[in-house]
Amino acid sequence: MIFHLSTSAEILQELGARLREQRLAQSLTQRELAQMAGLSLGALRKLESDGQCSLETLVHVVQALGLLEALDDLFVLKRQSIAQMEQVDLVSRRKRAPRKKAS
Repeated sequence: MIFHLSTSAEILQELGARLREQRLAQSLTQRELAQMAGLSLGALRKLESDGQCSLETLVHVVQALGLLEALDDLFVLKRQSIAQMEQVDLVSRRKRAPRKKAS
């Protein structure tokens, strides 16, 4: 699936389906995974069916499935050129937005 061409709902549904595939590959029932993750069975079913869940629920399921390394590169800034590296460095050093000058 190409995420940048998908709607939010399609992305959520795809992520739920991928987690379901991971659960099945590990021969776990929904009840077993829900128990391992400390979730209700309904919360896990909702996640797998349409991707709807809290971020905390997602992290619990990812941890229970042993997939934390899949999150390592999530939202990491990619530096591709010296100019981009300098821009990232400038942004990371900036602590607060500049104050507006009084008129």
